[in-house]
Amino acid sequence: MRAHRKRAADSGCDIRRARICVRAGVFAIATLILAASSGQALAQCGGGGGGGSGGPFVGVGGGGGNNTPCSTLSASASNAHRSSQATLFDVGSQFLQRFDAVYSFRTAASAANNPQGGGAEPSAEQRYRTWFEGYGLRSHTDARGDFTGDSRKTYGGVAGVGATVAPGLNLGISVDQSQSIINVAGLAQRGRIDLTQVGAIAGYENGPWNINATLVRGFGDIHSSRVDLGGASTASYHAALWAAMAELNYYWALPDNTRFVPKLTFDWMRTRTDAFTEIGGTTPIAGSAVTASRVRMLIGGELGHSWLVDRRIMDVSVYGRFVDNLSQNIGAIQITDTTGVNLPQFVNGIRESNLGADAGATLSAKVTDLMRLYIVYDGRFRSNLTSHSGTVGAEFRW
Repeated sequence: MRAHRKRAADSGCDIRRARICVRAGVFAIATLILAASSGQALAQCGGGGGGGSGGPFVGVGGGGGNNTPCSTLSASASNAHRSSQATLFDVGSQFLQRFDAVYSFRTAASAANNPQGGGAEPSAEQRYRTWFEGYGLRSHTDARGDFTGDSRKTYGGVAGVGATVAPGLNLGISVDQSQSIINVAGLAQRGRIDLTQVGAIAGYENGPWNINATLVRGFGDIHSSRVDLGGASTASYHAALWAAMAELNYYWALPDNTRFVPKLTFDWMRTRTDAFTEIGGTTPIAGSAVTASRVRMLIGGELGHSWLVDRRIMDVSVYGRFVDNLSQNIGAIQITDTTGVNLPQFVNGIRESNLGADAGATLSAKVTDLMRLYIVYDGRFRSNLTSHSGTVGAEFRW
């Protein structure tokens, strides 16, 4: 009996040992499978190589392996740089349209509206002109996709000179110097653009008709700052723009020194920002050069009225126009993590809505025969962009 019990006890121990062995075997196999899977994923991500200490790339501190990054670089890291492209279009449009507005300004007292017609020889004291302006511009772009939105402020000054070189034919040149500050919404990203623009204009008046053609060349520097947990990453690089505009308008005289001036405008603009590489911070990025272009048609009109106050000619006008972006080729920027931890990617630029409207108003006073003072408001309204600007200026003719 005792021998039988002993054999039964020994048999029970063998069963328990077998179960323990099976469990241990299953655990060991599962561990090996998990280790193999982890090793393969680490190798695909650029994990540590054999004998190495691991790290973002295979072979860092050890043997062979590949150097493939583990994740994709966040598109939002480029938001300040994408805002810079939009700022160039905004500031370029401001100068282009203000330059044309100065040269196409006409009231019932203008020489072009004299009884002899627009081709009459102006008086000697009205052959030359010069003007000076100061302006402020504030713009806001809404968030869209991976772009979190921005706000931009620009301050600048303008100087120009022109002359009537033949009956009805006017030529002029102008220079605009501005500085724009960019703040990206929701992120610690900022930018600054110091931009110089040089323009030339030719205008011809024939009775109620007026046509202007304008060319602009701009160049400047962009400075960006992006703050993360490891500090600030900064970059500096160059920017350039080219622009052209043609406008046809017709002066329609109404009773009581009132006017309506319908206008048809086409403009073209091309911008380029150079490649850059950030320095500092935990994850500095590099970006490719970007070229963007735009073609627009603007249709609208101006309604104005002039009157006398103590022998001074006062004038007020308002305008509105429909804007159609006929073509927008907004280049994509390729951003790359300079540390190699993340994958590079292409990020699309910021596009305006295809349709929009512009509106504004001007109040001016011809305080002497030689000097006119004026203040101007200009607004640009798109589905994803709002821009407001104010200008004060003085024009001298002799």
